[in-house]
Amino acid sequence: MTVTLGDVVEIAGAVVACLGIAAAAAVFAASRRPMAALAVLLDLLTAAGLLHLAADPSYLRALSAGIVLAIRHLITWSLMTGGRAMTPPVQDWLGRARKTPR
Repeated sequence: MTVTLGDVVEIAGAVVACLGIAAAAAVFAASRRPMAALAVLLDLLTAAGLLHLAADPSYLRALSAGIVLAIRHLITWSLMTGGRAMTPPVQDWLGRARKTPR
């Protein structure tokens, strides 16, 4: 039985994904901040996806890695803005825009 470099990279990707889940759980347990834990999880799952792509590069795997990265950026952007970036500003009784209360 011969072990190829692709097999090693596939195993490394699975290990990184498992470590990402464990690291996110450890961050959540230590800080009680779910957003910090989600950020750690997304970073390590991105690394696992890129390792998966490196094992056997194909157009389908490249497309799936691109979709994963796009979702990661969308979630990260949403976390940074607090989900309020897509809402229009609130206006006061004179029609002037004012900051939304937090």
